[in-house]
Formats: sequence, C-alpha cells, structure tokens
Amino acid sequence: MDFRSLFLFALVCTFSTAAACTERDPLDSATMAATGDSTGAPPTDPPSDPVTTTGDAPTPTTAVDTGDPTATTGSVPGDPTETSDSTTGDAPVLVGEYLFAVSTVIAPAQPIQFIATNELIGAPGQQTLRTALQPLRLDQGKVTTPRTPIGEPLVFFGIPVVDGIFKVDLGVVMISGAANPITGSDITAQLALVGEFVGPDFYCGTVEGDLLAPLMASLNGSTFAAVRIDDPSDLPLDVTLDCSGNTATDP
Repeated sequence: MDFRSLFLFALVCTFSTAAACTERDPLDSATMAATGDSTGAPPTDPPSDPVTTTGDAPTPTTAVDTGDPTATTGSVPGDPTETSDSTTGDAPVLVGEYLFAVSTVIAPAQPIQFIATNELIGAPGQQTLRTALQPLRLDQGKVTTPRTPIGEPLVFFGIPVVDGIFKVDLGVVMISGAANPITGSDITAQLALVGEFVGPDFYCGTVEGDLLAPLMASLNGSTFAAVRIDDPSDLPLDVTLDCSGNTATDP
C-alpha cells in the first residue's frame, strides 16, 4: 500500500462511525484448512452429537454392579416371572416336593422322615441344588403316624450336582425328639450325604457320619431315599428306604 492509499484509508477510518477499521492479516494455509473458509470468519461450532462424546466412556448396554442391593445383572432364581430353561442356569429346571426318609443302621425299619422341598438350577454339568428338609412328627415305633410337620426346616443350598450325582456335608444337625421314631429323644448328628437323581421323581443314596446324641454311634452304612409327592397331606404308606427300592410301613 503506497503513501496516498494509506492516507485515504486512515481518513476514512477517522470519520466513519459505523465500525472500527482493522487491516485483516492474510490467512495462512493452516487456518484455511481448519476453517474451510477463505474469508477468515471464525468457524461455526458443529452441533454436538447427543450420543457420541469425545473422551467419555460409551453408555453401557449391560447392567453394572452399583452396590445397590436392588440392582441385578441377571435373572433371580425362583423369580415367578421366569420359565424353566436348562440352558441359562438362571431359572429352576426341577422344582418339587419329596418324601425324604433316612434309614439308619441303628433301626433300618423306623426311618426318620422329612418333606424335602427342592429346587435344581442350572445347565447340565453346572447344576446346584437347594433343599429344605421339614422334619415330620412320628410316634415312637411308628412309620406312618402322624407325620405332621415339627420344628423348623433344615435348609441347604449351593449343592453341586454333576451328572445327577451330588455329595453334601450337612455338618452338625439337630432334630426334635418328636421326629425320632426310634427313641423319641432329641437327635444331634454330624452327617454327609452321597446321592443320585435317578429321575425327576426319585433320588437316593447313602449316609455317612456319626450320631452324637442321645448316644454315640456311627451312622456309616445308613441310606436315604426321596419319592416325589403331589400332596404333603397324602403321603405314601410304603416308605422307600434306599436305591434298591426296599420299603417300610406299619404292621
């Protein structure tokens, strides 16, 4: 710009009231590349994307453990909205009630009896069993009378079942004397069961352990058997004792 042009430019800026005048610097190639505008106008911010944000983790699509006890990352076993599915491991694949009888080596024909409420969960090879054993009242020397519930159920869960076979250490269990048809005394015993589901309506096995009270004695060689029932108030009169199908009943 020569001197004359500079003088006219300064004169116009002095008397103009519309806006201040500045001499725009030439745009370099980096600015043009960034703005895409050869006029040098500041770039207009693009609208923000409500879904994708830079530097933030993507919104998770699966449930996350937040520490909230109401939050879950899967189905709850036993949820009544679930249907039985042996492939998910979430819903029960076998639920039922059984007459569960323990035939001891002390008095094989006078079994101690329970109502077993079972829930088997999981895919084959990854199943677990939950069982609640409700003791039944028995008159001394009797097999079938009166067989009404007595005391609190013994509950065990998380028992692994592989190819239908299970082994569970019950620890020390206590049973009311009202459920003891042999002596009528309260029972304390340390027990373990080894059993097998022969089918959905029957499972059986052996009992290991020791009777601690009312006397000290080994229970090794005792047996148990569980037969599926439809109505706990209508129990079979022939009580199955073992895997061979031997039974006991009142004379």
